[in-house]
Amino acid sequence: MNSSDSSSGVEGQIGKVLLIGVTGGTGHHAIQGLLEQGITDLRILTRKIDLSRPSLAQLSQAGLELVEADLDDATSLAKAFAGVERVYCHATAGDSAKPDPREVSRARVLAQVAQASGIRHFVYNSAGGADRHSGIGHIEQKYQVEQILQQAGLPTTMLRACLFMEEFWKRYTRPSVLKGSFSFAVQPTKPLHLITTKDMGRVAAYVMKHPEQYIGKAIELAGDVLTPRQMADAFAKAQGKPVVYKEVPPWIFLLLFRKSLFDLIQWYRNHGYQADVPHLRDQEFPGLLTTFQEFLEESHWADETLTIPN
Repeated sequence: MNSSDSSSGVEGQIGKVLLIGVTGGTGHHAIQGLLEQGITDLRILTRKIDLSRPSLAQLSQAGLELVEADLDDATSLAKAFAGVERVYCHATAGDSAKPDPREVSRARVLAQVAQASGIRHFVYNSAGGADRHSGIGHIEQKYQVEQILQQAGLPTTMLRACLFMEEFWKRYTRPSVLKGSFSFAVQPTKPLHLITTKDMGRVAAYVMKHPEQYIGKAIELAGDVLTPRQMADAFAKAQGKPVVYKEVPPWIFLLLFRKSLFDLIQWYRNHGYQADVPHLRDQEFPGLLTTFQEFLEESHWADETLTIPN
């Protein structure tokens, strides 16, 4: 995959960018995407600078600025925002199918501090379907955050992410795929819209370089759209051996996991994402979006010694 030439924007016009919610695994890939697009003046917010944590040590060793701040504390956030012109907010709470009320309360604090700091562009990692009354708790909550940021009068761009490709690396999916069986609770011919977390960083960088085009916009974002059967074929190509798709009855998620996950699966089956992938790939963000096959190759999917994507 080739990176897009975004020479119409230069880093000197971007200024310092504050990154929020990026110290976990998916956030690290978003950072890589920003760096790839030449956005290097980054300040990374963390609750505590503890270099015994491998993730923080890696960021520090890469020469990136770390700043301590608490998303629940406006005073500490104000210090983190000092000298910042733009923000990329990857998350304000942990990744979960069940909504965390702190995501909303922290958004209010963030909006207050960002508005007082005169932020020129706030890019938020929201969720596909956020504007379509999905009834899915964590998606609806993302929309609440969007509204809070907008009501604060912030210059925003909402990047509404579809299903992260990295989800298929989780322990309840990848081991069986490596053995030749891809099980998922979606119809075999139902299209699934997919995006990488690295592409979230790439696109965030692009929209920051072109604020006049993107401030005030919300974009449902995916780099590929495949049916589960087509995904099984992609897995097989990456692994060099057949992979069979098996549709799992949705009620199993209700029995073995929890209702919030069951509801999400039902939403995938009956509604799902609506990103215009051909337009995004060919016109909006050419060269910035990763196909599923590219993701499998670039993340070294077939390497059974790995437990997280490269």
